[in-house]
Amino acid sequence: MARPKKSEALDLTQAVNLTAGAIERLSCRTDVKAQAFLRDTGVPGLRVRVTNTGAKSFVFEAKLNRQTIRRTIGDVRAWTIEQARAEARRLAVLLDEGTDPRELERQKQAEESARKAAEQAQAVTVGHAWTAYLTERRPHWGERHFQDHERLVKAGGLPAKRGTRGRGVTIAGPLHPLMGLMLRELDTATIERWATLQGQARPTSARLAWRLLRAFLAWCAEHPEYCAVVSERNPAKSKKTREALGKAGVKQDALQREQLPA
Repeated sequence: MARPKKSEALDLTQAVNLTAGAIERLSCRTDVKAQAFLRDTGVPGLRVRVTNTGAKSFVFEAKLNRQTIRRTIGDVRAWTIEQARAEARRLAVLLDEGTDPRELERQKQAEESARKAAEQAQAVTVGHAWTAYLTERRPHWGERHFQDHERLVKAGGLPAKRGTRGRGVTIAGPLHPLMGLMLRELDTATIERWATLQGQARPTSARLAWRLLRAFLAWCAEHPEYCAVVSERNPAKSKKTREALGKAGVKQDALQREQLPA
């Protein structure tokens, strides 16, 4: 039997034993958005698809619960015929077991996305999450409350004329030392050490910073991007932290009623 010419069109109604020559001869119309399929006699369900742009790929096609399932295996330039047949057999076994390979692929993608999200969360700094927190919550806050959040994390070191205790430069906000930490590192022990230092140096602003920090960590625990690395039990809520910051004293600089004009 004479070998078919490369220019000779294939009869796509008939399955053939896939060869490199048959795949090379496969074509479809280019004047419309179309595709054509060449079936393999070696493995039922294996096909070669060609599009109107000339792209060719191995695909697997079969039925599950009376629905046609088609999965792309790969480009014919990257997969050999035997590799494509092996993958088609694997997919056929899944279908025989009643498993939809599309669902397996979705599960695999979901697991991969979750893994990447977890890796990204592990690398998030407190400063990054703090910025996201301020951006999301600002519409719900007053301007003064928002400014407190910005002020208490400032790095300091800028020239200033007052309020610097003789240093001549601005003092870093009490929350600034925490901003460079990984969010996963912001545990109870770390916050207690921070509270001890800040409580000794500036208890009033440290108590405000602590209240803001508690709210921030509560937000992180509910945020899908950060909840994996933050404990559900707020690490800022501990007796040792509260004691290290102390209680606000009673103000003694208020005018008494008898001091006011009649």
